Amino acid sequence: MKILIVEDSVETAEILAEAARLFGCEQVDVVASGGDAIGKAILVDYDLITLDIRMPGVSGLDALSVIRGIRAHSILAIISGYLEGFEAEAFQQADVVLSKPVPLDLLQQVFQLSKEIRAHRRALRDLGNF
Repeated sequence: MKILIVEDSVETAEILAEAARLFGCEQVDVVASGGDAIGKAILVDYDLITLDIRMPGVSGLDALSVIRGIRAHSILAIISGYLEGFEAEAFQQADVVLSKPVPLDLLQQVFQLSKEIRAHRRALRDLGNF
């Protein structure tokens, strides 16, 4: 599974990346800004993209909207410590919204469900004739 972690905190990015590797993600990329996330999403077909909200430059919410248009099938997870003050509509393009700190078992569930969704998509494609 390919995952992109969008996080401006080096410590948090390292924790999320280590958890992803621990739970079997084959490719884990990390970027520190929404702009870099958009660039990576153009180049790589990620199964899961996690986004912090408040980052310098392009915010996670702005990146979320653009990435949803580029990679409609990617699972988009907001993982942020700053969820208060936003209307629910701000998060409607996300598949899941998690508040930091995220318990390890909850991260494991996100990674596992993302893997299962990827496997189901591949199985559906294999049914086709092309």
